[in-house]
Amino acid sequence: MNNIEYKLASRTAQSDRSSRSSVMMLIATISVALGLAVMVVTLAVVDGFRRELYADFRGFAADVRVAHITSLTDESAAPLPFSGDFLAEVRAMAEVEWVAPYAEAVVMARAGDNSLGLKLKGLGADYPMEWWQSRLTEGRMPDVGAEERGREVALSRTTAQRLGVGVGDKLEVLSVEDGQRPRRNSFRVVGIYHTGLEEMDSQIAPADVRDVRSALGWSADEVSGYDVMLKESERSTEVANRIDGRIMDGRWAEDMTNYLPATLELRYPIVFDWLKAHTVIARSVVIIMMVVLLFNMAAAVLIMVFDRIGMIGTLKALGMRTSSIRRIFLYRSALLFARGAAWGNAVGLLLVALQALWEPVRLDPSGYMLSTLPVSIGWWIVWLNVGVMVVAVGVMVLPSMAVARISPDESLKYKL
Repeated sequence: MNNIEYKLASRTAQSDRSSRSSVMMLIATISVALGLAVMVVTLAVVDGFRRELYADFRGFAADVRVAHITSLTDESAAPLPFSGDFLAEVRAMAEVEWVAPYAEAVVMARAGDNSLGLKLKGLGADYPMEWWQSRLTEGRMPDVGAEERGREVALSRTTAQRLGVGVGDKLEVLSVEDGQRPRRNSFRVVGIYHTGLEEMDSQIAPADVRDVRSALGWSADEVSGYDVMLKESERSTEVANRIDGRIMDGRWAEDMTNYLPATLELRYPIVFDWLKAHTVIARSVVIIMMVVLLFNMAAAVLIMVFDRIGMIGTLKALGMRTSSIRRIFLYRSALLFARGAAWGNAVGLLLVALQALWEPVRLDPSGYMLSTLPVSIGWWIVWLNVGVMVVAVGVMVLPSMAVARISPDESLKYKL
């Protein structure tokens, strides 16, 4: 295809390197590169926080948790009777990947002179362990499928360091229920895990559900609730509402009316509000970078137009339409953007790769929940580049309209 406008744009791009407008072209290119690099890094960090936090919270507490309504405010909520009918029907839902009961006990753990509060999470033989296995750094997970209870527990790296224990060491656990005498149990540490989510790592220790029931003095048919993992986490609210509707209809049993299906957003509202605030900040950064980028590109286009007044007059005198001449400068804007975008993406992706591979930027877990700065690249980077280019070149239509004000008779006095 013989596109004369694009050919002229390419030719002027080459000659601009030695023209009076070369400095402004360089500034515009740097502006595009810097703007896109900042956008890529900013969105990669926000996406990294969202993915990392959501993945870890899903592993610790699933997409939907069905438990006693008081569990939202009381970590020592009353036990619920196990319901096989409930388990079977929820498991049969098309959106559900798996569902399993669990038991939790808030205890005091002690090793030597060190002690701290801990939450034992009892898992059964039907509870999927893949996520926990992927976070192990030493040892193994408790053998919850063994015929005999082994009184085994896995601790987070943070908890193990605070207690001064390692794989194979003994851990004394003290549990207290209202109106009952304290119960002492001895557990053996069989594994050390680490997720980076310090707030949860420092609290939860997976163990055999039978050992947790024993520590609480519960019967074999009592549980703290059910963890429901979905195939698509985005449908958690929909599934939770459907389960809640069936509970309120008395579908399974009247003694389940105090069950509450709660999504991650409902259980950890502060965390997800914090993520939303970071998303707003990221959008503000993108908007500011876009404004700076567009301002510099608009200035570059105007300089290109005024630097090529002689060429514009000649083309008009030869019969080229104003719209065609304007397309020359729009093509020139696109070429300038492409060059800056290539450098910007290269720098941004390089910074993201460095952080992903070597994690040079560390965080304070008390303020950011994670110990390292998470980054993630997804399809959003394609849409970012396409969107920024469309907006940038589209906005350049306005400065390119200056071509219409240049008449051939006045412009021919300029040197081509």
